[in-house]
Amino acid sequence: MKRFLALLAALLLIPSAALALEPSIVPGSNVNVVARDARIPVTVTNPTNQDLEVTVTAISNSFRLEILEPAVLVIPAQSSAVAELPIKAIANGPVQISVSLNMGDVQVGDSVLVDVNVNYDVELFLLVSFGVAMFALIVVGVFRTTSKLRKKSSE
Repeated sequence: MKRFLALLAALLLIPSAALALEPSIVPGSNVNVVARDARIPVTVTNPTNQDLEVTVTAISNSFRLEILEPAVLVIPAQSSAVAELPIKAIANGPVQISVSLNMGDVQVGDSVLVDVNVNYDVELFLLVSFGVAMFALIVVGVFRTTSKLRKKSSE
């Protein structure tokens, strides 16, 4: 009778142990987006003993950020890999995206919320500022050079 109970307990525990060994998303920190087109990194772990192909999908809770397409990722056995989700920034502000894993048509594990701070016009501002600074340096250099040449020619 003891052997039967031990066998029954083992059979009941095996499915729960197998469920614990599934790929999952590693929660990360906030992501800052400073460009109109960017990629959001999502780390996925694979604790199983075989390579797995998963699809990383995301849904934005706001119009400010558009997820362009899901990322397909092959994760080696007992390791992790980074999927990069292509996004397009529409407006500035905080956004939460819900990231989930799918194997085939079945969702694996729980969805993870990722906080994203969108500042898509920072890149344009920095480029314009750099262009204005370079133009100012060129104008100052030309003015200085021409004034030196005039001073030399008048002597």
